[in-house]
Amino acid sequence: MKRFMQYVAAIKTVTAFAFTGAIMLLTVAAMFLGKDAISIGIIWQTVFLALIFGTAQFVCFSENIFTKLRTPGRLTILSVVTLAALSIFAAVFKWFDIGNAINWLVFAGVYAVIFLIATTALRMVFRVGELRYNELLVAYKSRQTDN
Repeated sequence: MKRFMQYVAAIKTVTAFAFTGAIMLLTVAAMFLGKDAISIGIIWQTVFLALIFGTAQFVCFSENIFTKLRTPGRLTILSVVTLAALSIFAAVFKWFDIGNAINWLVFAGVYAVIFLIATTALRMVFRVGELRYNELLVAYKSRQTDN
């Protein structure tokens, strides 16, 4: 039960980040489109997508589920799941004219660019953290050998 609650807490955290980021992007997009507000329907769609994304991210990057899968494989699974979820929402909620193939190509292209930017940004954040922890480890080992 304790492990289950840890999983729920982890999914909740990732979902909150996804929801907050999405609402911020939607707010900026609404401002550029000259809108004063985001509809309740869009907010609920964002809630459900954030929950799907948060769960997918937890499943893909939890060491308990994909124990031997390397990062590129995990990213591939995450991108397929999130693109599928977005595509279903786009079709069901008619985000654009779904009968036009060009719209789907633009949709997939925008998704790919955003996914690539987000992945690169997160990779850079993790790399900086890794370098910092390596420095701390070297300093700690140095102090241990001095004693």
